[in-house]
Amino acid sequence: MSRKNMVAGILVSLFVPILVYFAMVASVDLISWPEPPEDFQYHDSYFTVMHIDPVMFTVIAVITFIIYAAISLAVRYVRRKA
Repeated sequence: MSRKNMVAGILVSLFVPILVYFAMVASVDLISWPEPPEDFQYHDSYFTVMHIDPVMFTVIAVITFIIYAAISLAVRYVRRKA
């Protein structure tokens, strides 16, 4: 893998977990948006709790980098054969 591909893979691997996190936060915000915030203490309601361990960011980053490396190596292999 060239240095350019390695840097691109690392950047993609760091960007994907942040994108997943923001997508999850946005979905939680959209679910709780129509409810009036002033009387949440007086009614029985549920609270959506989203807990992501810091380890999950590294796991998602490593998985994304492995997928990127596999695709990069497959593209390089196909180009050599052609």
